[in-house]
Amino acid sequence: MSVNVKLISRAVVVIASVFAVFTSTAHERFILPSHTLLSGEAPQSITVLASISNDIFHPDRPLGDSGSGRDVGELKEYFANLEYTVIAPDGKVSLDTQWAAYSRMSVADVTLAHEGTYRVGLVQPDVFMTTFVNAEGQPARLWGPSPEIPAGATKVVRRTTASRVETFVTLNSATHQAIAPTGTGVEIVSKTTHPNDLFANETAQFQLLFNGKPLTTNTKVKLIKAGTRHRNDRDEQILDVTKNGDISFTPSQAGFYLLIAETHVDAPDAADIDVKHFSLYLTLEVFPE
Repeated sequence: MSVNVKLISRAVVVIASVFAVFTSTAHERFILPSHTLLSGEAPQSITVLASISNDIFHPDRPLGDSGSGRDVGELKEYFANLEYTVIAPDGKVSLDTQWAAYSRMSVADVTLAHEGTYRVGLVQPDVFMTTFVNAEGQPARLWGPSPEIPAGATKVVRRTTASRVETFVTLNSATHQAIAPTGTGVEIVSKTTHPNDLFANETAQFQLLFNGKPLTTNTKVKLIKAGTRHRNDRDEQILDVTKNGDISFTPSQAGFYLLIAETHVDAPDAADIDVKHFSLYLTLEVFPE
């Protein structure tokens, strides 16, 4: 396959992803920080990039806007529902980070006013979607909590999806308060490894939580190194999850990695939905040994 054909194929997939951005099987999302470790006595700033893209850390569609960016069309309503969070080293949550959307990415500056570890995130609350097979036998979906299902539809499943897109950044000494679980959705906590203290050929260990409790069932976790656009094999590493929700991995090379964890739960019988999907997209930087 030629390079042009490969790139065109990927572009078609990503264009389709714009309309699948809310689904549990949506294409990858990420935040890419300019720095994950800084030092100095004065406050520092970093720039973060966010995107929806199949090519890990190579932006294709914007992800987030606080009202100052370009017209993002069908994504505007989605961006309005995102929570633009920064958790400071003392645990205080800020929602006033100003994101701006461009044609292929979203960008924001984050000020690190105090020493310690910050958690930068884009949090998507529940989005409603119904999937079904239409009368012609084709798969289809509708958005919203109460869509009008067409006559003849079968295999109707009412869903919600929620996600966290996050990264960690540390000024001087690493701290743990920003890593503490919020108790909402899929999160990782540090057991023996701090997310800003990762090195090639050293094993990292974390625990996955779902709504504050160990995530042990209906779980898929994968780790992808940056640079998928420039290699034929995405080289996705599927991680085992222990009965306590623990995961571990040993990166062989320095660089940025995207850790993706997904789960789903059946909704109670009386609910207006059948299944709820949750996901975490976490960017980690690994340094040379």
